[in-house]
Amino acid sequence: IYLFRGGRLYACDGETPESCVRKSSVVVTGVPTKAYRLPSEWIQPNTTVVNVASFKNVSEDEILQIPGVTYIPMVGKVTVAMLERNLMRLFYNFHHPERQLEESKKRESDAALRPSPWYGNA
Repeated sequence: IYLFRGGRLYACDGETPESCVRKSSVVVTGVPTKAYRLPSEWIQPNTTVVNVASFKNVSEDEILQIPGVTYIPMVGKVTVAMLERNLMRLFYNFHHPERQLEESKKRESDAALRPSPWYGNA
């Protein structure tokens, strides 16, 4: 589970889907199956809930009973395509094995090029 804050992704230890949804002011669901339903009791007042799946992942009647909830029941095909593209970019930038190897080599190279400080060993 990751937290997106200030334009950066942070890994969250000890978090569950429930704890994340309860803290969130925006919840995006995208589970591609009829069987999945996000429990409505997890959603807090004044939350925006966006469904990007082709199936409804929430009970619309239940979440609209929660004060201040804004519900977007579906998005268009272009929006879904852009979300999928962004997911692929996130994977490549943060999890792809070749990318991680490149980053490791770059860190080693940068460390080797960094001069020793004038006051001794770093």
